[in-house]
Amino acid sequence: MINQKYRGLALPLMLLAPTVLAGNIDTIEELIITASPHDKRAEELPGAITVLDRRALQREVSATLGETLQNQPGMHSSSFGSGVGLPIIRGMDGNRVEVLNNGTSVADASATSPDHASGVEPLLADRIEILRGPATLRYGPGAIGGVINVIDNSIHTEAFDGIHGAGEIRHNTNNDEDAFVGRLDGGAGSLAFHLAGVLRQSNNVEIPKLANSSVDDPAETSNGYIANSDAEVDSWVFGLSHVTDNLVAGLSVVHLDNQYGVPPGAHDHGGHGDAHDDHDSHDSHDSHDSHDSDQDHSEDGEEHQEFTRIHMEQRIYQGKLLWRNLNGIIEKISLDLNHTDYKHREIEIEDGERNTGTVFDIDSSEVRTEATHAPLFGWMGTLGLQHKRRDFDAIGAEAFVPQSDTRTTGLYLIEETEFGGGDLELGIRHDHQTVATSASDDIDHNSFNASASYLYPLTENQRLGLILSRTERAPAAEELLSNGEHIATRSYEIGDPGLDTESAWNLELTWSNSAHVPATVSLFHRRFSDFIYALDTGSRFSHDLEEEGFNSLAACSSDLADFDGDGDEFAASPECFSYIQNDAKFTGLEAEVTLPMTETQALRLWGDAVRARFDNAGDVPRMPPARLGANWDFASGYWNTRLSITYAFKQDRPGENQSDTEDYTRVDAYVRYGVKEWSVFIKGANLTDEEIRNSTSFLRDIAPEPGRSIVIGANYSF
Repeated sequence: MINQKYRGLALPLMLLAPTVLAGNIDTIEELIITASPHDKRAEELPGAITVLDRRALQREVSATLGETLQNQPGMHSSSFGSGVGLPIIRGMDGNRVEVLNNGTSVADASATSPDHASGVEPLLADRIEILRGPATLRYGPGAIGGVINVIDNSIHTEAFDGIHGAGEIRHNTNNDEDAFVGRLDGGAGSLAFHLAGVLRQSNNVEIPKLANSSVDDPAETSNGYIANSDAEVDSWVFGLSHVTDNLVAGLSVVHLDNQYGVPPGAHDHGGHGDAHDDHDSHDSHDSHDSHDSDQDHSEDGEEHQEFTRIHMEQRIYQGKLLWRNLNGIIEKISLDLNHTDYKHREIEIEDGERNTGTVFDIDSSEVRTEATHAPLFGWMGTLGLQHKRRDFDAIGAEAFVPQSDTRTTGLYLIEETEFGGGDLELGIRHDHQTVATSASDDIDHNSFNASASYLYPLTENQRLGLILSRTERAPAAEELLSNGEHIATRSYEIGDPGLDTESAWNLELTWSNSAHVPATVSLFHRRFSDFIYALDTGSRFSHDLEEEGFNSLAACSSDLADFDGDGDEFAASPECFSYIQNDAKFTGLEAEVTLPMTETQALRLWGDAVRARFDNAGDVPRMPPARLGANWDFASGYWNTRLSITYAFKQDRPGENQSDTEDYTRVDAYVRYGVKEWSVFIKGANLTDEEIRNSTSFLRDIAPEPGRSIVIGANYSF
């Protein structure tokens, strides 16, 4: 249940408002894709675009962003226990996927390590936009794989009068998760405000079988649950806006406090995970009663228990100025500001004693300004300037990336015109990045991006979109400067300050039909030059060699003599990963079609696949499996239901020194009953209690996906 100190806040939050707001504040804005500078709808853009509105979010939303989006074609989640689920777009994540909050970058540490959660709370989202494929022109080289824009509507852009609000409560039977969400929006004349908050707390995640699939003795791991997988979150957002026909001026503040555990074995200094769950050592965390009888209270477990907790705190300050409906050559000018203070502590708990192992501290600012001109000689366009500053520092046992200051400045131009009966869009962008550290000279990179897209209407309801782009991405500080033991992934990571920019030619073809039988098919191909990745060298880090004065690759070995001839010590030592560059190809497809069956029923069929391999043979590691899915939807009167079946194929191309993952079939269901302001719903996930090992997860061998989950919730709006 929700911790005692938060219970007094639960009722006020419920009475404020939710993820799903039945009111009609922004129905016009919901049609516009904010990622387009020219105020276009999804069907007016050439690529594959998905928008999850409030109703879809109530059905799909989960504790993490990756889990919320994983049922969309081309989208997967990279889980690291229940507290972390990072989104993957077409097999790419981290520094190749740009996660935005209201159009500006989320400056967290999720790209530094897969055990670092995203700084976005999905339960506070008003809607989520997904742009698959390169969106580098407007959002920078970090969007080479795609963009996810989480919009909370904290800064209103349309005036309204009155008070609208809603509240939601939900409970998950799998991990005893309780969540309370509230939202309140008010407007009077030109002034508007937004207030929202969420409280969420969960216990250990239940799974069908053993957590660690590779142990010889079942007593060495937890059975039926993942130890130390509980979490506790509170987040709130407040925004104030001044809105007229010609001006929008607004400020917002977002606060996030996220505390979660990392599964044993994933974050263990010695490489030996402890399977025993000791919630007594977690301040303010209730134990999972259903697991008490399953725990192995052996003498070893009582005497030596190790856990890692992560406490993440983030404060985001956003500002927006928008001058619109201007009379003259310039029609619109926008200025978006973002400043983020981010800190998280990794707390090592051993035998009940808590010590802070590593502290990550990020101070980030972003400014983006755009000017959209009126049609000139048949062309309409936007000129933009974006500047980012990211000061990163890590102190402690896991400070494998040294202190660094990254500055990036980009200038871009996007122009479009009617051509040959369709819409032609051209764009160019140039970025300059400087990474400065106290230990070495500044590292500078220039990147150039260009794209051409064409959208042609085949019929009134069908369109064909073609995108050709040339993208470049400068290496991130982690790829350049890493040099040390990365405990989260049980690896020793070695960066290369001499890495070049990563570039790719991208080709994408999308066909869609918006009427009668709605359907979308997208084919894409990317040819990378100097693709940056962490190579599993097959060797392991030797502390003996380190004591002899060796470091970096010189401290890595596959010779047992460097591990005192002890095979167990070799197996427990961190694997050595070295950041290198290689040419690679990504090819894939996504397709979905909705077949109307009756006035109240429809069948949606979908599928996706991506194949990624290096030119000199070998597969890109941790690629998602191909999937096929079917959804049966029923909507009539007060009822709305969905039954989903997803089949994921075996991933037998896991990459060098990686393990295969088996195929699985997942069954989900959703039922909602709503009358006027009230609605109740029940959602079932993995109803057959399938054992699912996620090929994209670093923890697939020691922490599978959750077993059967039943979520029960209620919503009230006014």
